[in-house]
Amino acid sequence: MIGVFHADTPPAVPTDTFSLLVPIFLALVSTAYIVLSKMLGMHHLNRERQQSFPKTYLDSLVNTLDQQRKKIANTLHNYKIQADKSRPPPPIPTVSLRAGDKTHDKEYRENQDKFLIRCRAETGPVFKLSIHRLQITVVSDEFIREMFLNKNFSNVDALNELMGVKTFLHSLIKSGKNHDARIQNSIILEHLTPDLPRYLPEMVRALEAALVEGFGSNVKGKVFESPVTIIQDMVAGTVFMGAEVANNPKVLETFVMSMHDFAGVLGLNDINIPFWRRWLNLKLNHFNNPLKHRVRTLAEAATPVILERRRREARLINEGADAPQFIKERPHDILQKMLDRFDKYGFVDLEDICGHIMLLILTSVHTTIDASTAMVYYLATYPETIPILHREQIQVLDAIQQERQQERASRLSKGLEISPDLDPSHDRDLTTKALKRMAHLDSFQREVLRCRTEALTHFHMARKETILSNGMVISKYGMMLANLTSTHANNAAAHGLNPAKFQPWRYVGTFKTMTKVGVDFLPFGMGKHVCPGRFMASQQTKIVVSLMVSKFEKIEFQDPSQAARVLRTQHGNVASPALVFTSRE
Repeated sequence: MIGVFHADTPPAVPTDTFSLLVPIFLALVSTAYIVLSKMLGMHHLNRERQQSFPKTYLDSLVNTLDQQRKKIANTLHNYKIQADKSRPPPPIPTVSLRAGDKTHDKEYRENQDKFLIRCRAETGPVFKLSIHRLQITVVSDEFIREMFLNKNFSNVDALNELMGVKTFLHSLIKSGKNHDARIQNSIILEHLTPDLPRYLPEMVRALEAALVEGFGSNVKGKVFESPVTIIQDMVAGTVFMGAEVANNPKVLETFVMSMHDFAGVLGLNDINIPFWRRWLNLKLNHFNNPLKHRVRTLAEAATPVILERRRREARLINEGADAPQFIKERPHDILQKMLDRFDKYGFVDLEDICGHIMLLILTSVHTTIDASTAMVYYLATYPETIPILHREQIQVLDAIQQERQQERASRLSKGLEISPDLDPSHDRDLTTKALKRMAHLDSFQREVLRCRTEALTHFHMARKETILSNGMVISKYGMMLANLTSTHANNAAAHGLNPAKFQPWRYVGTFKTMTKVGVDFLPFGMGKHVCPGRFMASQQTKIVVSLMVSKFEKIEFQDPSQAARVLRTQHGNVASPALVFTSRE
């Protein structure tokens, strides 16, 4: 097989002359017959003469001609395959190094987009880089779709190979140690995303309370050295553990510090650390995972709350509560959903449940904190966006308030009672309906994530040798990265004019929302492993931005020269410069 695949000379053209001439001769005879029959008017022969004509001879002639035609097509097809195999696959070009550089890391960090444009011009859409202490194949344009949709390329395998994520995280749980986090995905898709409208009021309450506590109710030019710490407190795990547990100071600290522990062990803050140090960290912390005591903290805080919930539930049953009352009294959070489906998911005990909640926190809460912080810094970088977002918020809430007033008036005119969901005190709440109408807010979010996401991201690893559509071969265990500059920053067809420029209202009036993924918008990935929690992330970041623009008239950098540091995520360089906040009158 190897000899055939890499033959130096192409296979010989078939030399069976007879097999090539016979079908040609028959084709000529058939054509001549058709021409003569038309000239002599044979198509007007009556039925008797047609039946007397040797029809079987014609059928035989046609069948023979068809068989020979197929034989020639198969022969030529096989010849093409052999000819293709005889040529070695095109090599993946390597981008040249600048004078004095030993890797591409420095040039990439100086200006990501400029560097990748040079790479494309020099090599084409697929090329190799020496970056992050690895030889990595970078794919651009349509090849990004191939990387995401081809089952031979795995993001999970890549992260596990680079950081040992699978083994490390599995030490936190006792059940469901599968490769693709099916339990976490099921919880999000079945119990979190569909119930977001129900969770939203509690999310708004918790976020607003944390904002007031962190920033104060009335500040005038007050400097906050690290706003991210306040946003961490805002985006807590109320939805996962319930307000009763999440309000525990130890639990709040666990939510905030768990990612810090996780990053420290896996070296996420410095992707360029030597591989032996990363390997040693993983081996040492597999048996002494610092997040295990965080999980135990959650379990200890949840235990008395769960016992009280069971006592309350037993009391309702004994009192003969009807179904609506029973459902109303039951808590609506992910912890309760997991307890109710204890056997379905195969959980072992409460600590196991809290371990799975910790995985949800690591993969959702902290990414939401990161995105929310970025959006606050973009508000400071582009202050002209604040009054526009605030005006839209007021207009949407005014319209909803008027609609609710009309609905109450209509019900009263018909002699109907006003239902609790039409309580006037909630006319101006930030509901799912209100957030959905804020088109400028959604466009702002999508544009921030499009412009901010790092240019080279989404590690994938080849599970086996795989050929791209251009013939280039990705070897088994080969690492790949997506060049988002090609789809995010240089794709005018997808994003309109000046795609490299931040334009916050770019997607107003389009169908491209923050949660709509595709090869032109990849912060959440795409394909089978697209982020299932993106809908919750969208809701929470919308609430954070809405609260910011409603509470503060100005958000400014204390040092304006620091603005450029936060406009793109960089491995090991998380910027958090001080901001100055001024409340509205």
